[in-house]
Amino acid sequence: MRLSPVILGLLLALLFSSSLTAQTTLRVTDEAGEPLVGASVVRLPDSYVGLTDRQGEVLVSMGAGDTLEVSFLGYQTTLLAGTRVQGPTATVQLPAHPQGISLNIATVVGRRDETAADLPYQIQTISDEERRRVQSLTTADALSSLSGVYVQKSQLGAGSPVLRGFEANRVLLVVDGVRMNNAIYRNGHLQNAITVDPNALERIEVIYGAGALAYGSDALGGVVHFRTRQPRFRDGGGTSGYTTANLSSAAYAANLAGSVEYGGQHWAGVTNISFTRFGDLRAGGNRPANYGDFGLRNEYVVGDEVVTNDNPNRQVGSGYAQYNVLQKFRFRLRDQLELSTNLQFSTTGDVPRYDALAERRNGQLRWARWDYGPQTRALGSLRLDNRRATGLYDVATYLVAHQYVEEDRIQRRLGSPVTIQNLEDVGATTLQVDFAKGLSGRTDLRYGLDARYDRVTSTATPAEEATRYPSGGSSLLGGGAYVDLSHDLDSFWQLRGGIRYGYQQLRATFGAQDPIAWPADYLDGIVNPSDALTGALGLQYRRAGNQLRLLFAQGFRAPNVDDFAKFREQSGRVQVPNPDLGPERSNTLEAGYALTEGPLRLEFTAYATLLSDAVIRSTATLPDGLPYFVSRGDTLFVDTNVNAEKAWIYGFDAAFAWRLARRWELHSDVHWLRGRRRQLAPDGAYLTLPQDHIPPAYGRTGLRYLSGRWDAELRVNFQVRKQLDDYAVNGIEGSAQDGYTFELVGSADNPELTPFGEGTPGWWTLNGYANYRASERLALQLKVENALDRFYQPFASGIAAPGIDVGVGATWRW
Repeated sequence: MRLSPVILGLLLALLFSSSLTAQTTLRVTDEAGEPLVGASVVRLPDSYVGLTDRQGEVLVSMGAGDTLEVSFLGYQTTLLAGTRVQGPTATVQLPAHPQGISLNIATVVGRRDETAADLPYQIQTISDEERRRVQSLTTADALSSLSGVYVQKSQLGAGSPVLRGFEANRVLLVVDGVRMNNAIYRNGHLQNAITVDPNALERIEVIYGAGALAYGSDALGGVVHFRTRQPRFRDGGGTSGYTTANLSSAAYAANLAGSVEYGGQHWAGVTNISFTRFGDLRAGGNRPANYGDFGLRNEYVVGDEVVTNDNPNRQVGSGYAQYNVLQKFRFRLRDQLELSTNLQFSTTGDVPRYDALAERRNGQLRWARWDYGPQTRALGSLRLDNRRATGLYDVATYLVAHQYVEEDRIQRRLGSPVTIQNLEDVGATTLQVDFAKGLSGRTDLRYGLDARYDRVTSTATPAEEATRYPSGGSSLLGGGAYVDLSHDLDSFWQLRGGIRYGYQQLRATFGAQDPIAWPADYLDGIVNPSDALTGALGLQYRRAGNQLRLLFAQGFRAPNVDDFAKFREQSGRVQVPNPDLGPERSNTLEAGYALTEGPLRLEFTAYATLLSDAVIRSTATLPDGLPYFVSRGDTLFVDTNVNAEKAWIYGFDAAFAWRLARRWELHSDVHWLRGRRRQLAPDGAYLTLPQDHIPPAYGRTGLRYLSGRWDAELRVNFQVRKQLDDYAVNGIEGSAQDGYTFELVGSADNPELTPFGEGTPGWWTLNGYANYRASERLALQLKVENALDRFYQPFASGIAAPGIDVGVGATWRW
């Protein structure tokens, strides 16, 4: 048989090219020599090679100056120099390194893409693989299952992260470097975290403690950074992607998602689409005998008819659906200059406010309908990364972004023909510029600035109804600048510190046709300026797997439109504006120790935060002096936000991971905190009372098994009891002479959502997870959560937790 000249030429070209770039079969195994199927191999910095096959092998082409990164879930990521990958075959063994706790993190985190080990903060990361392993269908559930973050829920379509006793607008949410917090992030409970698609994530980063230095306002408790998948350049072009599906029983939930990555040497893109549907959530049927009807959904409303529920454990009126789209592109404009575009869109159907639908007034259900209308978030951003060094910087990053957020509330009282709609639209524009410069071999300088402008439009129908926010419009304008310096004192000690200045101005204009007769200055427009100078100083010691941290950090949160200009009703009370509200500031001191090497790994952090001028809810009067407001026949008592004298929060986080045997790990973490504040009584005395948003002690303990294709875990989650005496006080009556009476209802701790007014009972659940890599392309997941079907309702939550929840999932990669 004769070869054509074309085929012969191709064969000669292939032979010649192989002589220039040697190809090696790389075999990846565990410490026992068993092949690891599906291990990821990347040629640094960002050239994806592939996954190992059933023999744990993948073909690589290496030059002597190249470096490979080899990683596999549950094992320590390993770097290979090109000199080690020569000849026809090469083998690398990965040490077992289960992800029980996040220690010795080697990835980059935060707004400025810094190595986590170089930051003096307590940091946790949640990888996409870990989230898929436990089948978290929302980002809030991923935080609750895989980090030290406590999560509160008022409805199934919710998830409000609590970091070190700070919640809602005291925790900064960030997606791909862009702040999500806007002018109407409230101080109660938020569901905005779930607008980020978990299927599009590369990882979640949790940075605990005051983060004002890098981020400015709102980062009192910490920062939750959602980092979506970044498309990778491909020297030879091509495409890859995945399809995933999950089903779970407790909420009859179904999730379907898919992603495609594509590109070439100078451009890359990724498209991600997902759909998730949740039915009505079923609570646990194994109830304490003394609970009576607490948490049962005995009745619900259809139209204006009260219907008996055949299954009271089924929380009728909790299901919803969510749709997400992500589109990202990267362009290599020239060497060391890169432009990225980021488009995200998330929307829902109507999301029922379950705790309101279950609310009773005089023994009767109060609401026929209470929905968050479609909750929509759209993001568009441009980012330019310039690594061409100049005298002013080595790396410069420019980011401009615009977000549109729609939050609608639709309500109808039982028996009323009137449906009330409150429509809130927010346009938020941000600009961020960050620079990094190496001043010497031991000193690095980082500096930057940022600016933001939020515009809020609030409307209501019928026209005579009150708008939630000022009917004449409101806005927030702010900005800041920072300087951050780090210096290596020697090979083991690092000192780091910096300062930030921030300024913000709010404007709110009320209408003459509002239900309340506002003073003239309210109609002209209230202006609320505030500024803050904050700093941080940290010291780190790292040697032989031991890490010590000492950090002092200041934070601040300037009031937003929701804080000082909101008009809303809840639990028989109405909140009114307080134009004199000032910013709250924090001073945090923390110390941490971590042992990151060896069969036993430890992590311990103790912290204490002093919060000055803390914003709290308190009883108040209308501008005309009345302590109540009559609305649709209901007498509503008046509250407002005020600055308390001070508050302090202290606690600790402790975790360990013990490698019992080559494939077994025991891990546990526990989180304990307390909070108190100084609150003004009617007689002028300051009383020391509980701070709000402080969850009881909680944690988890698990036993995990990893071997080749299998990853399985048995875990117990728990929360201890919180007494009603430890709940925040909403109002104080009386005097020291006659005795004080404390009003709890109306506080963010939701004391009305507890059995018999006794506080939050303790609980524990038994859970199991298994992940099986059937091939280099197919992975299967199984979970059984709350296996004993116990009934419980987490602290401050308005909906009971899922009963026994069996979930199955499959992911196909190509």
